[in-house]
Amino acid sequence: MRAALFVAFLACQTLGLSAAVTTPAAAALQEETREQFMQRCTLARAETANMESYAEGACAEKWIALNRANPMLDAILSVFVAGTPSALDPADVQRRASIVRWTSPSQGQLAGLNVEVTRTPTTRIIFNWSATGQPIPYDPVEALRVRGAQVYPIGCYALGAGESNGVWRVDAPGHAPFALTVYRREAPTASALSYITVSADAERNLPTLGDLMAAEPDQDWQDCPS
Repeated sequence: MRAALFVAFLACQTLGLSAAVTTPAAAALQEETREQFMQRCTLARAETANMESYAEGACAEKWIALNRANPMLDAILSVFVAGTPSALDPADVQRRASIVRWTSPSQGQLAGLNVEVTRTPTTRIIFNWSATGQPIPYDPVEALRVRGAQVYPIGCYALGAGESNGVWRVDAPGHAPFALTVYRREAPTASALSYITVSADAERNLPTLGDLMAAEPDQDWQDCPS
């Protein structure tokens, strides 16, 4: 899995947050309404594509995709609640992410997603989805923004049309900062697989762009598209 290729490198870095986060837990994230999101999204897409009617339809589809990502985000955010230490082993992640229906010490299910928790060597929670010839139905990065989180791109690369990997820093109210990795591939044909892998470093390592480039030097890491 490409999204996890750089974890071994991160384990050697001194990027982790302290074991105990002293920031008090904040109130629930301040979410955008559908109307607020549609206004923001439509304006941005209309400026890019110069087609307002196209922008409205695309943003309506995106709203559905980001809402589908909410159960995944609930599970991820539960691992990073402010005032709690880093989750240093898979069992700790499973205890915190109790919304997941765990079926083994490393596997679970949640709202159509396959869930893994691994230590390779850092502890990660990973969500996988795939289907033949289907568009990817999840947009976790935009869903975090709608929920009031600040999401900053660390680095991304493309592997071809419709295939990319990106790493993002997430600062969500009431939660410790964490790194989110999103690897996605849209099916180029009706008979090909689409898939998305979303993972978070439960040990709260925050890579830099330089770290990502050092871990995967053959990839063209650069700024993420907006």
